[in-house]
Amino acid sequence: MLVQIYGGVTMNNLLCLAVFLALVYMRHLTWDFSAEVLVILIVCIVMGLFTSFRTTFPLWTCFVAFSLYPLSLALVYVLDFVFGWS
Repeated sequence: MLVQIYGGVTMNNLLCLAVFLALVYMRHLTWDFSAEVLVILIVCIVMGLFTSFRTTFPLWTCFVAFSLYPLSLALVYVLDFVFGWS
């Protein structure tokens, strides 16, 4: 059952990203979202690795997942305003 959920989430994310990238490419839009996409990929990889090694999740795992949101905001801020990477 978890495999079906992971498959659905993966397909949804890949389809949305592909449609978005196709729109950017076809309309010759400027790409100013590298930092945001990198942070999204990091969060997805961390959660994917974290959940691929367990089948049951204790309560403390929700704190790990919830802590990724403020950490991702801070990482976007650092990448955008400290390193100037967009």
